[in-house]
Amino acid sequence: MTTDTPTETAAYPVRFEVPYPEDCGRLRILIRWILAIPQLFVASILQDFAQLLAFFAFWVILFTKNYPEPLFRLVVGATRWQYNVSAYVLMHDGPYPPFSFDDGVYPNLSYDVVRQDEYNRWLPLVKWLIAFPHYVMLMLLGIAAVFVWLYAAIVVVFTGRFPRGPFNFLVGVGRWAARVSAYLLLQTDRYPPFSMS
Repeated sequence: MTTDTPTETAAYPVRFEVPYPEDCGRLRILIRWILAIPQLFVASILQDFAQLLAFFAFWVILFTKNYPEPLFRLVVGATRWQYNVSAYVLMHDGPYPPFSFDDGVYPNLSYDVVRQDEYNRWLPLVKWLIAFPHYVMLMLLGIAAVFVWLYAAIVVVFTGRFPRGPFNFLVGVGRWAARVSAYLLLQTDRYPPFSMS
């Protein structure tokens, strides 16, 4: 499934890492989404906010070839918040994700995007179209991830341990989605690799 060499994917300007949870509460995996309802609500609003900011960035890039640093950091922070909540709901018991945009505040996720010095002014016009193969792959991987998570949840309920293979798969799908999201939010001009590593 991987088409890029490890050095190519490691050099991609999006970092998405989730540490393996050594222990999991046997029943908490089934109710964390309930505990996360306030966070899920905020994350939903922030997703719309990030898309709105990317729309403004589109116009700035079109005329100046620059993604203003404050705007860029707001989009990264809003996206990080969403991924913090996802990591909590799908993979980690705690701590509860912070109500924060800041990097390094939540120990269960490391997410950041490296900002370019200059952007291609015309690429934002077609990114949504040339990313189409990624939409297809992520849709298929997303369907598989639902079944993988359900399997993992059953294993956690009986053993108290998150199985390593399903965990790596879910993190890989998240990493792929994070790269495509950063590309579509205009944060990088580098085409995302077809890779979960």
